[in-house]
Amino acid sequence: MKNRIWALLFAMALVLSLAACGGEPSETDASSQPQSSQGESSGDAEKTAQTEAEPPAAAGVGDLGNFHVEVKGAVLTKNHDGAPVIVITYAWTNNSEDTTSAMAAMYEKAFQDGVQLESEYLYDNPNYSSDNASKEVRPGTTLDIQHAFLMTSETSLVEFELSEAFSWSDDKLTMDFDPATLA
Repeated sequence: MKNRIWALLFAMALVLSLAACGGEPSETDASSQPQSSQGESSGDAEKTAQTEAEPPAAAGVGDLGNFHVEVKGAVLTKNHDGAPVIVITYAWTNNSEDTTSAMAAMYEKAFQDGVQLESEYLYDNPNYSSDNASKEVRPGTTLDIQHAFLMTSETSLVEFELSEAFSWSDDKLTMDFDPATLA
């Protein structure tokens, strides 16, 4: 009986994963790229493509699934042992149809020198509040979220990365922070 249940669950997962592979062609598909007609010169086609293209998004701003994210900045502080910590703040907008929290919807990572940093919880620190990450947010509402990471160096670049949790997409929003420029 257990084998039948596992086989059924496996078959359902396989069907769902195959269904996720189908769908509309993406914007990066070669078939969806603008084609020049015989009457146009290549220079005219380039101008048309440039005027029809959307303006580039600002660094640290974008949509991840049903959520809009804008990285607002970072500050350096110390933990209770005096070790360096970076606190990164981003605005998170729930554009889904469900009430949810950033903690349940987003996955945050930071790296220094190519190695992932550990999350840090700061007690009684005026630069940090973890409360908003777990708050339920109604659709269409924006909330500032903070995440703290224990740094391995006070001089190496910090690479911050946000992605949607529980998503098949590889979409990420990134922003780099130079500790020398942070207060």
